[in-house]
Amino acid sequence: MMEYLFNGAPEVRIALWVALATLAMVALLLASILLLRVHTLRRERRDAQARQTWAGLFQRVLDGEQVPVRPVRHGEIFGFVEAWNAIHEPLSDADSRRLIAVGKSAGLVETSKKMLHGGYHSRAMAIVALGYLRDRNLFDLLSPWLTDRSPVVSLCAARALSQIDPPRAMAMFVPAILERDDWVEGSVAQILAENHDGSALRELAAVLPRVEGTMAVKLVGFLADIDPVKAGALVRQLLEGNVDDRVLSACLRVVTAPQDRERVRQLLTAERWHVRMNAATALGRIGEQGDVPRLEPLLCDAVWWVRYRAAQALLALPGVGAVGLQGIRARQSDSYGRDIIDQVLSEQGMRSAT
Repeated sequence: MMEYLFNGAPEVRIALWVALATLAMVALLLASILLLRVHTLRRERRDAQARQTWAGLFQRVLDGEQVPVRPVRHGEIFGFVEAWNAIHEPLSDADSRRLIAVGKSAGLVETSKKMLHGGYHSRAMAIVALGYLRDRNLFDLLSPWLTDRSPVVSLCAARALSQIDPPRAMAMFVPAILERDDWVEGSVAQILAENHDGSALRELAAVLPRVEGTMAVKLVGFLADIDPVKAGALVRQLLEGNVDDRVLSACLRVVTAPQDRERVRQLLTAERWHVRMNAATALGRIGEQGDVPRLEPLLCDAVWWVRYRAAQALLALPGVGAVGLQGIRARQSDSYGRDIIDQVLSEQGMRSAT
């Protein structure tokens, strides 16, 4: 074989050497994959062990034990931070704060700062972890990450900053909503909903007059996530102001105050069908039995959705219910009105059966 390799035809020798080189490369690749897999499994076991160790320690502290806390070791970093983030997620603010001293004693700040130089997953974990410390000295360290191009990292930074210094964070976060079309609305809503000092509402009130169209509709939608009662004054201002129909509809979807009934009643006859539809739904939520005559004409509206929401609103009004809605049906001369009432009553019956 060796003689053939060295003395055979040139093209044969070249082909054989290429084949041998390919086999050697494949062997090296397989060996590398095997070593990488072994390393990954070892790291996963190490992280799992660290996660279990630290999670148990955190829980003991929450249970009221006096537990000695040692600095986190280098090989425990990821497991430690994962355990720290996981245990905080379901906790109340008061219980979460009970772990702050433990995190600082274990070296969470130094550990997380190192992770900020890693990949986006490591950065996100570190930012979340530092937020739970609620240390205002960390605000300037985390604030640049609010503009990170990764939506995950930037939203983690927004939440962490809002835990550290809510007013200052909301002053940065709410204007940034206007610029970030890659932020998941559910995540934005959660961050705003977690704000309890009123700063999120103040910042939205400052921004809303300067925006219009789709962005205004989006911001109004966030008001209900913050606190529909506290947001009532701002919603009322928009309902009474000179805003476009899309913003009116958005306001009607979040209105909850009985004092807004009169304005909602006026919008039952709006030119745009989606405003009439949302006004009917809103009146079903905040109206009274005397609003039946105002909603009945919408049962014959040209738009199916308006008729449907009007029938649902009538069913929801105090003192009406299924029996009252059947009485309303009996006096309907329009087939559209009778049909939509039949549908709403049928749906209500199916819900009651389940």
